[in-house]
Amino acid sequence: MGNTSLFPLRRDFLRCLGAAGSLAMGRTLLAVQQKHKFPEPPSAADSGNNTVAPGEAQMSQRAQLKLNEKEFRESLASLYQRVSDLKQDLDSMHTAEIFSVKVYKQTGEIEHLAKKLRSLAKI
Repeated sequence: MGNTSLFPLRRDFLRCLGAAGSLAMGRTLLAVQQKHKFPEPPSAADSGNNTVAPGEAQMSQRAQLKLNEKEFRESLASLYQRVSDLKQDLDSMHTAEIFSVKVYKQTGEIEHLAKKLRSLAKI
């Protein structure tokens, strides 16, 4: 008979223990979610406070495009000159000497200029 009076107490204890565990688990999950939040997006630009006129923006964009075009043309001319120099050097070398340090450095410079031209062409 003594055991029957302990069952309701044991049930109540287990219910309280389960509720406390659920609360603790919920707090932990909430803390983890708050820790890994996405950053706030930047605020939208206010169209009424635009300091650059549309005509000025277009003119500055054209000026930037002209500078990019000038740099692109200069890089292209430099690339052409380096490739021509490399071709002349290879034409005057024997087959066994083609893989010299000078040729390796020239091809590295040509590759660098080609990558620069590629990035300028994307703009």
